[in-house]
Order: sequence, then structure tokens, then C-alpha cells
Amino acid sequence: MRDEIRQKFKQLCSDEDFISAYNDFNGTTLSVLTEAQLMSTGTLFNIVDIKMKDGAELNLTDGFFDVSHEGKIYLATGDFLDIASTSEEKEINNKGLNVKISNVRPEYIELIRAKRFGKANVDIRLAFMNPNKGTVANTFPVFSGAVDSININVEIKDDESTNESEIALNSLWEVLDKSARQHASDGVHRSYAGNENDGFFSRIGAWNSEHIWKTKQ
Repeated sequence: MRDEIRQKFKQLCSDEDFISAYNDFNGTTLSVLTEAQLMSTGTLFNIVDIKMKDGAELNLTDGFFDVSHEGKIYLATGDFLDIASTSEEKEINNKGLNVKISNVRPEYIELIRAKRFGKANVDIRLAFMNPNKGTVANTFPVFSGAVDSININVEIKDDESTNESEIALNSLWEVLDKSARQHASDGVHRSYAGNENDGFFSRIGAWNSEHIWKTKQ
């Protein structure tokens, strides 16, 4: 994943649109950009795909205007006040994510109140916009998981209302936190807390290996 992201940035650093935008603004004649120079030319924003359990899908962005990408229209809605940072680890764990959004459209608030977002699948990507064409040049994965809970705070002052939503997301590895049910592997069964000394599945394996099947004529 890290090598793939580096390769994407390397391609963008050699992109003529980014180079020309940087040269025009700075009066230079560079033929390739550093990553720092690249970051000064493009626009970064988040694009979010929300797939609800009833089959409906919302495509949102915190950009300044609606964005067309991969055949979808990402609607500019609300402000992403905070997206908790994620970290790389060598272990596979269910690391959730908290997202705070303000000024959400009223129709989306109604969807939240109707619990339409319950357990919806969420993919968040960081998009990098081409400075000359206004299109998405490339995207980088930020998070993939499902909605765990949503809290809404609406304040009304002087006939004006403001709202802020906090969304808790579980990662796609949420299944690792669930209790053991039925497993075909003794090693998997013993990996769950409380099952370390349970040899039930190992016995089944022995019984199966020792069983002799016969046919009767």
C-alpha cells in the first residue's frame, strides 16, 4: 500500500498540468516537482461513499463544489471538522474512526434520524484535484468500514440553526471483535479469549482422521 501511494505521488510530480501550474505561479521552469511543490499546487479534499443496507448510496465530499469522479457525483455538503488520523500497524485490529461534520443538509439529518445509516458501509478517500482541469487527478485510501453510531446536535439561535454530527465508524475488521461461534480450525478457535485450553476441535480433527468409511453390499 505504501509503495502504491508513493508511486501515485511520483506520477503526479511529473504531470504536466501540475508542473505548468507551479511554474506559472512561481515564475520557474521546472520539469518535475518535489512532493512539497506538488502539494502547493493541487487541492486536497475527502470523498465519501456511503452504501446503506437498503441498497441506497450517498456520495459526499467536503470540497467547495460538487465533484464528478468514476461516474459518480459527489455532493458538496457540510464541513468535515475532524477526521481522526489512522495509523499503520503490522497487526490486524479493529481500529475505528470518528468523524465530525457540521452544517449537514436537512435531508441527510432526516435520514440519520430514520436510522437509515445503521451499519452502512463507508469508504473514505483523500482526493487530489488537478489545478488546471478541476478534475480528480488521483485518490488515496483513508478508511473502509461501517457506521457504528451517529450523534446529532442541533442548536437554534435567533431563527438560525446550526448542526453538528459525530459519526463513529468500525473498521472492516470489526468481525475480529465478535465472539467465537463455529470454527473448522482448532487454531482459530483457540485464538479467541477463553478458548486457549479448549481442545474440542482438535479432538474432532483426530476423530475425522481416524474414521474409516465402509460400504455395505
